[in-house]
Amino acid sequence: MFIFWDQYHPDMNKNPGAEEKFKEISAAYEVLSDDEKRSLYDRFGESGLQGENGGPTNASEVDPSDLFDAFFGRTDGLFSDEGGFGFNMRNSGNRGNDIRHDLRLSFEESVFGVKREIEISCYETCNTCDGTGAKSKNGIKKCTSCGGKGGEKKTQRTPFGMMSQVSTCSKCGGLGMIITDRCRKCDGSGLVQAKRKMDVVIPPGVSDGDTMKIRGEGNFDKRRRYTGDLFVVLHVDRKQGIWREGLNLYSKINIDFTEAILGSVKKVETVEGFKDLQIPSGIQHGHSVKLSRLGVPDMNRPSIRGDHYFVVNVLLPNDISGTERSLVEQLASLRASRQGHSWSSDDTGQRKGKFNDSMWRDKRSDASSEETETASSLWGSIKNFLRRGNSDERFASISQDTSTLMWRFGHQNYSVPHSIFVVLFITWILKSIAKSIQKRT
Repeated sequence: MFIFWDQYHPDMNKNPGAEEKFKEISAAYEVLSDDEKRSLYDRFGESGLQGENGGPTNASEVDPSDLFDAFFGRTDGLFSDEGGFGFNMRNSGNRGNDIRHDLRLSFEESVFGVKREIEISCYETCNTCDGTGAKSKNGIKKCTSCGGKGGEKKTQRTPFGMMSQVSTCSKCGGLGMIITDRCRKCDGSGLVQAKRKMDVVIPPGVSDGDTMKIRGEGNFDKRRRYTGDLFVVLHVDRKQGIWREGLNLYSKINIDFTEAILGSVKKVETVEGFKDLQIPSGIQHGHSVKLSRLGVPDMNRPSIRGDHYFVVNVLLPNDISGTERSLVEQLASLRASRQGHSWSSDDTGQRKGKFNDSMWRDKRSDASSEETETASSLWGSIKNFLRRGNSDERFASISQDTSTLMWRFGHQNYSVPHSIFVVLFITWILKSIAKSIQKRT
């Protein structure tokens, strides 16, 4: 404010219009810096600052609030158009005639909007006295203290010139008149209490605690010639299982561990009713699945809408049957083999012992080599026996190979028919050897 004083002071600014601008700034400062004068302006507007009703004095006719807004910016709410919604109860001259109404909404109504009929308690002009507060015109007299002005003017000299200050008349309360014969219906107030019904349109996307300002729907005071505003404070009920964060909605969903592994389709509740939610296979605990555009619309841009997220809670069973345990162990074994591990279970079902694929292949390779060596030894012994002429050597050779062969076969888990064939074949060879020896002797 002092910056503007220096900028437009006549001694510092010789431009045309600077002096008039300086007077406007001084008048605005006079009102804004004085609590009583500011209160008078809040109650009666610009007329409360005038020297006479209907005519201005040497004080400027500028609106101090408008001047203040021009210099320092307005502080109105989100919606300031006539009949719109405001979210900031700004001080105004109609402050005493404003009405507050609390309105409760369901969760769905706050999301999609709703049209509601409300009934408010208000003060209206008394139709008996037509708002004068007097029983008749003869019952009204001009206040002798303020001369009918409603305020007492005081003028004083300041470094910036002559400053006038108007205070509320203590005798008439700022009305400028005294009621000698009051109206019986309103008891001299000029107002009567009444009920009023009206429709209120709630826009989509409102939040708990938002306040709608509806201009011109407050109390009407004919004597002071202004109407207050209606402030509707919204209270949104909570919805079980759904909560809001910004434009997005959130819910929790429980699924079985088998559903987490295999995937599933679940019925879930949304603000638009029950919907199918596709659970992808392999989803992890704490991850979320989204249903697009099922959240809250943007109040300023209704075409923009949030999403509904479902946070997954994977449930593990506390107790399972023996069959279920066996199936889970088989699954664990299969998964371990895929990952290069093999597991075994003891009587308590605890896994123990493991080896990797390379060790398993080595053992399989060793077993295959032993089979090959065993077969080679068998046929090699037979061929050597038939080729050699020394019976003792032949018998000894077969005896040694046979014992080795039987030991190896006993550790390779061969089938019973295979073992019987080997025994019969060896018996036939032994009999042939015995006959050959008898012929030679």
